[in-house]
Amino acid sequence: MLLKSVLYSYMKSLAFIAWSWGTTFIFAALVYWTSTLPNITSVSAGDEVIKAAFRMLLYSVLFLLVYRSFIATLRSTVSRLSTWRSKSEAVEDAEFTLIIETLLVITTTLLGILFAVFVEYAQQFTAGRIADVKDVLVSIMAILLTALVVYTMPAVGELEVAIAQKLKQEAKFIKKKFARTKK
Repeated sequence: MLLKSVLYSYMKSLAFIAWSWGTTFIFAALVYWTSTLPNITSVSAGDEVIKAAFRMLLYSVLFLLVYRSFIATLRSTVSRLSTWRSKSEAVEDAEFTLIIETLLVITTTLLGILFAVFVEYAQQFTAGRIADVKDVLVSIMAILLTALVVYTMPAVGELEVAIAQKLKQEAKFIKKKFARTKK
């Protein structure tokens, strides 16, 4: 019964990782699709502002989704990131977590920039669209601003910790429930 509850907890963790990456890839596909719609032309400066704001929103959300997926994957698979082992190692674990989150912000930023360049490159093969450096710069600005916000205010990481703690509480409840039924 204990094995069953541990397996259930593990499968739930894998389902969360699959859901995190699945929503990220679906959103990335949506960004790519909207960027390669044919024959979209702007006629005024107001349209350019709306288009830039929409692009910034898309790439900010994409950054958050990729970052969330990385955090969910690492916190579910690396035990040192999900729990403190002892009070004496708390400072070392906090430093380790900070280093990992810094590397994740950098990695997510680079992936976002590469994706923005790829999408803009793909636009040159779409009828009625042109690849514009200005669009890439707007996307990069959105990614960098979001990275700055995520790095200085780790609300996304705290949310992941709260979800991980909820999953652990549920696993403990299931273990207790199976232990009672076993007696």
